Amino acid sequence: MRKFLAKLIEPPRDHIPLERQMFSNLDLKKLIVPLIFEQVLVMMVGMVGTMMVSYAGEAAMSGVSLSDMINNVFQYVFSALATGGTIVVSQYIGSGDMEKGKRSASQLVMITILISTLFLGGTLIGNRPLLSLLFGKIEADVMDAALTYLVITAFSYPFIAAYNAFAALFRAMGHSKINMKVSLLMNVINVICNFIGVFMMGGGAAAVGISALIARASAAVILGVLLLDRKKYAISISIREVFSWNGELLRKILGIAIPSGVESGLFQVCRVALTSFIATFGTAQIAANGVAVSIDNINTIINGAVSLAIPTVIGRCVGAGDYDQASYYTKKMCLMAQFGSILLTIGVVTALPTILNLYELSPEAYRYARTLVLIHSFWSVALGTSCGPLPTMLRAAGDVKYTMTVACFALVFGRLAFSYLFAMVLGMGIIGMWWAMPVHWSINSIGSYIRFRNGKWKTKRIV
Repeated sequence: MRKFLAKLIEPPRDHIPLERQMFSNLDLKKLIVPLIFEQVLVMMVGMVGTMMVSYAGEAAMSGVSLSDMINNVFQYVFSALATGGTIVVSQYIGSGDMEKGKRSASQLVMITILISTLFLGGTLIGNRPLLSLLFGKIEADVMDAALTYLVITAFSYPFIAAYNAFAALFRAMGHSKINMKVSLLMNVINVICNFIGVFMMGGGAAAVGISALIARASAAVILGVLLLDRKKYAISISIREVFSWNGELLRKILGIAIPSGVESGLFQVCRVALTSFIATFGTAQIAANGVAVSIDNINTIINGAVSLAIPTVIGRCVGAGDYDQASYYTKKMCLMAQFGSILLTIGVVTALPTILNLYELSPEAYRYARTLVLIHSFWSVALGTSCGPLPTMLRAAGDVKYTMTVACFALVFGRLAFSYLFAMVLGMGIIGMWWAMPVHWSINSIGSYIRFRNGKWKTKRIV
């Protein structure tokens, strides 16, 4: 059994001698394992946070939920910027040009803070019109809660954007354990502040928003101070460089960030459209969808962690011009993700009756939720790795326009079109929408696999 598992997660080393490998198994372990724990932490704290908000009342919970839909869009932009910075810095590390790596790091921080500050100003000026435009006429107490929470959390935009950038730089250096520790601290602060604000002081949406602001500011300051240490870290930031403008480096970062941001933005638009479909299916199917989404987040933990690690590994290989190692580590990390996803999925499916019994569901909602989880579980094993980590590998190599095109096509003509066909035209309801998911994933997987096999991604190096 041990030999079988070793062969499963360890591809042959035909053309990559051990002494030439850029990342040992220990290096990959140090990079990926903290990311897995970080993913688990974020998921668990999110569940606890939702529970705490519910005690602030239905109006507060609804207002926070609506405002977070706006906040999530901005956070996708910050994540796209961080991804662009990770890839550029990793490729410079791989090429051996540490000086440009440091300058790129400082430029990433500068453009991230600049864009997040613009989002802050826009939100402070247009918060009420924005909420009214997106959600129409909502009850007065819900609108008040949404406005309060949105305005307070808007002040955290520069902090969460900076935190994403700093965390991306630590990942680029292979220090993901630092991110895990700071993420743990940030989430503990958030939970403690929520407990004090909601339970002890009787606060509502304001208490939840202030808690998020304090936690995000604390995490950003800690990581930022650490990155100022030039002696300890190979990639550090310079205050002087942060306040400078380097057009060449910014073009490289934005050249990756903008396509990623377009892809993320379209995904959010599709989510809004799909939500409008779900709202017509009735209470049982709506409840089942929410429960299934929360359970299925478990299946994506390994793929998510590997996807965060890939830009560091592949970026360095491509920066060094070693495409053999880039291919080698792509296969190796995808196999790791596949094997981990299989184990998680087996655990979820085995424990599914127990997990579902934790929710207060009607018999009809229970049956729907079970069916949705089983659909997702099967296809996440079959296609999750090829439509998650594999496209991320192509982005890390600089092939962002191709991945954006495939992803957008898959979203519109796969997820959205087939959701409408299955759910609305054929009358399959929520089950039809979830069957559209593997159509979306299949298009993304096929497109990514073809690109990886034909090798055109090897011509897209950024640095």
